[in-house]
Amino acid sequence: MATTEQVESSSPEYKGEHGTADSDSKYPLKVLYCGVCSLPTEYCEYMPEPAKCRQWLEKNFPEVFARMSVGNTPKQETGSGEAPPAGEEEEKKKQKRGGRGQIKQKRKPVPQKVTIAKIPRAKKKYVTRVCGLATFDIDLKEAQRFFAQKFSCGASVTAEDEIIIQGDFTDDIIDVIQEKWPEVDDDNIDDLGEVKK
Repeated sequence: MATTEQVESSSPEYKGEHGTADSDSKYPLKVLYCGVCSLPTEYCEYMPEPAKCRQWLEKNFPEVFARMSVGNTPKQETGSGEAPPAGEEEEKKKQKRGGRGQIKQKRKPVPQKVTIAKIPRAKKKYVTRVCGLATFDIDLKEAQRFFAQKFSCGASVTAEDEIIIQGDFTDDIIDVIQEKWPEVDDDNIDDLGEVKK
């Protein structure tokens, strides 16, 4: 096994791929880290704000900055006498990842309405469904715990704006909601009566 590695490393193809850069490197390598982004200075251009990194490098290590800026200068067209501004040059050089940014869609204003419905479960058993509390910025988990404690029954948050309470509490729940959350007035509460799922 060791002999094949020696043969491969002495072949001319192997030397051509890696060049002579390895032979004149001295170990341990000294790497200069940026004071702004804390990466090696070669990687500063890939950070979100490379201009700050360049300013830091120019201020603290001007000889390294000069060496890097000579290697990174883009080829200018001979026809135009003016150089493009630094911002445009940086803009062209920097790749934009991900295409267009995701645009947050504005929510359509949902009417503030709380609906209460009685849903038959089995034979003479019912559950009470309360929808619309989230439109008043009421925490549904907190409301679910409150209803379970108040009515001494099971309650759960089933949808993003729906609480199911085990039992028929349509008569009492309107008063309880207005008592606990005064921002919900009587005009904003609808009792739908008995509804099938």
